[in-house]
Amino acid sequence: MESNTWNQPEIQELLNGFVPLKIDIDVFRKVSNKYSANRIPYVLIVDANGEVIYNETGYKDKNQMLKVLKKYAINTSALQSDYASFNKEPNAEAAMSIAEKYYDTSIYVNDDVENDYMNLASNYLRMVKKLSTKKEYKEKYEQKADLLDDAYRLLLRGKNEKVLEVLKDKFKESEIASENKGLFDFMHFVAYKKLEDNENAKLWYDKLKTDKNYKFYLLKSRKI
Repeated sequence: MESNTWNQPEIQELLNGFVPLKIDIDVFRKVSNKYSANRIPYVLIVDANGEVIYNETGYKDKNQMLKVLKKYAINTSALQSDYASFNKEPNAEAAMSIAEKYYDTSIYVNDDVENDYMNLASNYLRMVKKLSTKKEYKEKYEQKADLLDDAYRLLLRGKNEKVLEVLKDKFKESEIASENKGLFDFMHFVAYKKLEDNENAKLWYDKLKTDKNYKFYLLKSRKI
């Protein structure tokens, strides 16, 4: 793949949006074992923390690789501070922020890779649990993690009726923490709007307007 794929000008140009690295799997055993790289060519795309976004074994010509790179060439500027915090020392706060932003990223990428970013978000939510004590997780992170993984994921997949069922069955509005209320109101608003239930959409829109991040949520609602 060296001459026919990687050294092609179009590929080189796209690689400017990545940090390309070629590894000899027989020499760097620790890395190859971590990613189960036991055959070549093995193409792997990971985020700044080494979490896998894409991996596949087998030869790819220039056009095939162009398609892959274009699909995963996303702007990660909004994640940089979280990446830096997590790289310095893995922590639950950064993991939660990264998870939510990867869910948001799935709104803007191609349909055929949106699940990759949702799965990556879920991976980070699992890290949140591992990186916090049981008490800390229960008090600080569990509700938001459940809102994201149980309801937001469904919303992003267009399962609007199911979203409303989950929100009704698993969450009580009176028990929603203040820092999660915007997300809670936002999901109700979008689900009802998509279902063309204007009365309920207006009700939740009015609630959402009281959140300090109202404009951010409204912008997202237009993309879903």
